[in-house]
Amino acid sequence: MADAKFSKEISDFVIIIYMMHLFEQINNGSKRNHGICFVSPTTASPREHKSKFKNIDDSSRSIANRLLNRKDNDTILIPYNPGNHWVLGVLNMKTMTCYYLDSLKPGTVILQLQQIIDGAMNLYGTQSGSRVKLYWINARCPCQPGSTECGYFMLKFMKEIVDEGIEILVNDNVGGGNNEYTDAHIDGIREEWSTFMASFIYQ
Repeated sequence: MADAKFSKEISDFVIIIYMMHLFEQINNGSKRNHGICFVSPTTASPREHKSKFKNIDDSSRSIANRLLNRKDNDTILIPYNPGNHWVLGVLNMKTMTCYYLDSLKPGTVILQLQQIIDGAMNLYGTQSGSRVKLYWINARCPCQPGSTECGYFMLKFMKEIVDEGIEILVNDNVGGGNNEYTDAHIDGIREEWSTFMASFIYQ
């Protein structure tokens, strides 16, 4: 479940700031550009004032628009929180594959996220004039040891994909073959976030 520090509203903010940090690392050349772009967590995750099906339709349209305007980026990271847990969807537009990473329940795709992304791909296919058939893969990834680490694990998944590219998912090697991340791994994510946040505020 979500960490107390990762309440729904705060979590969106934390995720967005960390994505800004990763984007800056790609953009300023400190990391190799693997053709990765991001979808804001507020785009796909449910809104309290919307009905479930309206949210699915709205989110699908927003993601489809992001796909149409992605330029040369063929790997799209989509963080998702249905209300109390963070997971990650990763679209590979070259192979029309969506990888699903869940540190709590690997192998069980959240139905609403699948509906959102499948809907986005159908809209994308219609608007781009291309035929789209999306394949889903439950990616092997480290599992959180407790019930409060999902946000940090999801950020670590994004970091590894930015560092290594889509190949890390194709080769089934997120976490380097380890079943869990160490405390040092998670502390590294916290430190990166706080350092970037401080520089962002005081620049």
